[in-house]
Amino acid sequence: MTGENGGRADQYACTAAALEATPDAAAVSNLGVSSYVLAGVDDRERNFYQWGSMGVTTSTGLGLALAIDEPVVVFEGDGSLLMSLGVLSTVGTVDPPNLTVVLWDNAVYGTTGGQPTYSATTDFAGVAESCGVSATRVESDDAFERAYREAIESDHAELIVCRVEPVEPESRPPFDFAHIKRRVRDALTGE
Repeated sequence: MTGENGGRADQYACTAAALEATPDAAAVSNLGVSSYVLAGVDDRERNFYQWGSMGVTTSTGLGLALAIDEPVVVFEGDGSLLMSLGVLSTVGTVDPPNLTVVLWDNAVYGTTGGQPTYSATTDFAGVAESCGVSATRVESDDAFERAYREAIESDHAELIVCRVEPVEPESRPPFDFAHIKRRVRDALTGE
């Protein structure tokens, strides 16, 4: 994989690489674009799509990581994490070794019309590190794949800040919220 998008990675390729590296991971994805991309790559039973819940993706993934012993990957958006930066303090304090947070930094609120975020003036990795969370910045598909493999081998919670080009996905995951909740629960409990 390369990823020569003007110094930015390809969100689809990186999502596919994460699922390939951790095929049994529970995946929690931010509302909108992150969920659309995840569903477009692979609509798995362990995908927990967030709807109408901007700002809670990482905290939902944290709760899940504390509840199960399996890998949990969070596909977070820059606008969403800006709404809840304090969650990084909790992640750093609790530090579940099975949690990897992937922050897609596309510098826009992609789901609400492409308005610019303040990601250009926010050092997400620096904030995470000051909260006790190991963080890596990447801007290519290859760098993402290396960082993700290192993160899942770590004994600590990890954040990967991945600069990506904004995308307009055509795929949409199922909008049956109760079904998604039951599907994820059943996949994780073996029911």
